Amino acid sequence: MAGHQQLPQPKRFRRLLCVSLVMVHVSILLFWSYSETHSSPSVSSDQHHSSSAPPPAQGPLGCQPLVPRQAEPSFVAVNGTKTLLISAYTEHRTGRKEVRIIAVVLRREAVKYHCLLQCQGQLQQVRGSSSVHADHFDFEYGTADIMCPLPAACQTASRVAVLSAAAKSEDSMTFLEVKNQRKSDSFAHNFTVCFSVMFEFTNVLQLVQSLEMLRLLGVSRVVVYVSSCSRQTWALLNHYTQTGLVEVIPWSWSRYLNVSRGFIPSQHPGDIHYFGQIPALNDCVYRYMYQSRYVALQDVDELILPQTVDSWSELLPILEKKYGADKGYMFENNVFPITIHKLPPASTAPPLLSPTWHNVTGVNILAHLYQEPIIKETYNWNFKVIVNPRAVFTPTVHGLLKSQKGCAWVDRTIARMYHTRPAKQPNLKAKQLIYDDRLLSFSKRLIPAVNTTLRQSGLIPQQNTDRHAVGPVVEKSIKLWTRVHNWLHIAGTN
Repeated sequence: MAGHQQLPQPKRFRRLLCVSLVMVHVSILLFWSYSETHSSPSVSSDQHHSSSAPPPAQGPLGCQPLVPRQAEPSFVAVNGTKTLLISAYTEHRTGRKEVRIIAVVLRREAVKYHCLLQCQGQLQQVRGSSSVHADHFDFEYGTADIMCPLPAACQTASRVAVLSAAAKSEDSMTFLEVKNQRKSDSFAHNFTVCFSVMFEFTNVLQLVQSLEMLRLLGVSRVVVYVSSCSRQTWALLNHYTQTGLVEVIPWSWSRYLNVSRGFIPSQHPGDIHYFGQIPALNDCVYRYMYQSRYVALQDVDELILPQTVDSWSELLPILEKKYGADKGYMFENNVFPITIHKLPPASTAPPLLSPTWHNVTGVNILAHLYQEPIIKETYNWNFKVIVNPRAVFTPTVHGLLKSQKGCAWVDRTIARMYHTRPAKQPNLKAKQLIYDDRLLSFSKRLIPAVNTTLRQSGLIPQQNTDRHAVGPVVEKSIKLWTRVHNWLHIAGTN
């Protein structure tokens, strides 16, 4: 009849009624599961820290040191120069045995170095040579190697000190311990990951997810170079240190240099590139050269995921067979922007997320499953590597500057890097992103592991054993939501 709205068809009405009833049911179940899980009173992040942690240090984030203050980094200054020494390692791979000292130098300063080597209780002096790494990004200071050849009378050097040729006295010299005294073919770890550098860090949820993912992939040691972090981060790293997964290396340069927060001196002024990232990477490779079969150089927000197998232990034989052994394996960087929120396709169940994570700061990688398309201009941006450290001489931020057998690009259908971070192509619309659910294949093992670690480190409340487990309820709710999601998709196409 003219002037009246058309009544809905009975079939469409029934469909809408059923959808409404199911949505109400899902909401009730999710609300019940949420209230069950959050029955304990909410505790602020500042209250959730280990009782063994030191009192908070003063700073812009209320950060605190991860180790006692007396163990904070103490880089060694070479008298009469701007040179800072970081660590020393025996070099077994060159024509003659040497001690390699990783250092940071003022690039414009010409210095003639002398090395004092402690050999079997005797001090031996030799002339040292230095070379500055090519990747310094035009900052005034750069990473350098100071090489000290061992004299014939010195089979091994236990400690080393460096002085300039212009120095007038050897008094008050500070010696570094020389590590890697012996080569070894027996390794404590199959895979070690080097994170550098953690500064003003608060992204706790992504950190624990990344560490648990690395464990699932077969990593047994993660080395974290830390400048500063939040209390929640400290509680988490303290837990992982006690369990043996993490080694924390204090990495604060503020007593020595004005560090830059970026890569371009004109935009991020400072003496040295990005909180001293490159010397940290070099130290990590040499530190684990004879402790780990392989070393991965990556960041907290990056995960190298195999596509056809489920662990790095299965992946590396594939890479060695296809590309050759002892290469630096380079993995394509795929950005999953955290700034865009989009539901999975209708045929895919949404990820099962834990409601207990609401008190934990940071990014949830399971909620960001859409990646930016790879384009020609960004194909080789920010890739990262897995290496045999004994084949590496000079690592850098992305790849290797000097190695025995070079590098090889890994086919993205074999493995690629998942980089969950702010967008690199911010002008893309949501419909231009590409869905990739590879991460979800790990979720059934990842979510319980994350929850266990968060509870053990005091970042979420312990489970109340008197209440029923909520996992099945949440899973049932997700299944119902999936049916509704698919039904609405079908209805929308009819």
